[in-house]
Amino acid sequence: MNLHEQCLLRYLKNPDELTYSTEILKLNNFILEKQFLIKNFVAKSSNIHYTNKV
Repeated sequence: MNLHEQCLLRYLKNPDELTYSTEILKLNNFILEKQFLIKNFVAKSSNIHYTNKV
């Protein structure tokens, strides 16, 4: 069961906790987005080498 399923199940059991579950999902999505950016852009951009041509 992934985090989204857990949050949905929690909401179905306790609808009053919707705000809490929503914040957990937002945080999880933010972390996943940052990991994706770091993995796919920052790591690849460090492999660029510059040379000076005169």
